[in-house]
Amino acid sequence: MGSNILLRIVVKRIKNNLYVYLEGRDDGRHKTLYIGSLDAIVRYYIARFKPELREKLYGEWWTGRDLNPGPLGCQPSALPG
Repeated sequence: MGSNILLRIVVKRIKNNLYVYLEGRDDGRHKTLYIGSLDAIVRYYIARFKPELREKLYGEWWTGRDLNPGPLGCQPSALPG
């Protein structure tokens, strides 16, 4: 009978960067699951759940839009006639 038991959330320092992992047991074997870098997780949290903090930290340049939206459409000055 396999049961997953979460033991803890672990932050590890590897080459001066912090990474988040989940550690637990599956059928008596120790398992580690990589979640992401702590920096990316904090940035996501601020952007998604704390708009007032986002404005204080990042100022007006942060729009919350896609930074790589793809090609632009027609410019109004480029339309014929």
